[in-house]
Amino acid sequence: MNGFYNVIKPIGKSSSDLVIKIRGILRRTTGQKIKVGHLGTLDPQATGVLGVAVGSATKLFDHFLTKRKTYIATCVLGKQTDTLDAVGKVTAECTVPIIEDDVIRETLQSFLGEIDQIPPKFSAKSIDGVRAYRLAMKGVEPELKPCKVTIYDIILEDRPQNDTFRFRVTCSGGTYIRSLCRDIGFKLGCYAYMGALERVQNGTMRIEDAVTLEDIEKDILSGFTSLEQFSASLDRADFSEEMRVKVENGVKQTLPNEDGLVSVFIGGAFYGIGCVTDHVLKMVARDV
Repeated sequence: MNGFYNVIKPIGKSSSDLVIKIRGILRRTTGQKIKVGHLGTLDPQATGVLGVAVGSATKLFDHFLTKRKTYIATCVLGKQTDTLDAVGKVTAECTVPIIEDDVIRETLQSFLGEIDQIPPKFSAKSIDGVRAYRLAMKGVEPELKPCKVTIYDIILEDRPQNDTFRFRVTCSGGTYIRSLCRDIGFKLGCYAYMGALERVQNGTMRIEDAVTLEDIEKDILSGFTSLEQFSASLDRADFSEEMRVKVENGVKQTLPNEDGLVSVFIGGAFYGIGCVTDHVLKMVARDV
C-alpha cells in the first residue's frame, strides 16, 4: 500500500498522534507493518489538511516541504504570548487603537513576496542539534536566525471586532503563521498573537477533499490516493521491459525531461516516481 491520505487534523491532536493512529489502523486491517509519516506538521492547536504518506510514498517528504500551503488564520491584537498563540503565557499587553479595515489590508499586502521571518522560540527549529522548544521549556532563550519565506497571497477575510481579524494566506513551506501574526501586529503598532489556524490546502490536497480519522477506520481506502493516481499529473518516462533491471539497479538513465518528479513506467505498467536532475533519473518511490 503506497500513497497518501488527506486527513483533517482536529484541534488538540498532534500530527504525530494521527500518524500513530493511522499506522495502527493499517496494521490491524492489513496484518502488515506499513511505514507511515506526515508531510509537514501542524501545531496541536491548529486544524485542517494534514498530508499523510504511506509505504514508499514517505520518501516524497522533501517534495511536499516545498509545496505552497494555504491557511486561514485568526490574528488577535493587544497581547503577546511566549508561544505566539492562544495557549501561551501572556508576556506583554497594549491598548489596541481604532484601526480601519483598509489599514489592515495594506499591512497584509506589505508582506507579499520573499520576507525574512524569525521562527517562534517554541518551534521545532534545530539549534546546534537541539529543538528550539526544548530550550525554551528549560528557560533558555534560543538564538533564532531569520529564515527566508515567501508570501504568495494574503487577504483580509473578515473582522468580527476591532482587535480580531481573520486572513487567508498562501505561502511557502517553512512559513510560521504564528510569527506572521506577531509581525503583522508590530506593523499595526501593537502586540499580536495567533488565535486560531486552519490549513485549507497543502500542495494539491484541499480541505474539501479531506477525510476524518473515523472515515479511515471504517474504510482504509477513504481519502486515499495511490502513488499511481498521484503521479497522473507528472511528466511520464517510459522504459521497455528490457530496461527493467537497469532501472531497478539504479544504472544511470538520461531523460529529456526537465528537472522535477516524473512518473516512471516499465513495459507499459506503472513502476514508481523518480526525480530528474540535469536530465538524469533517480528513483524515489517504487510502487512495489
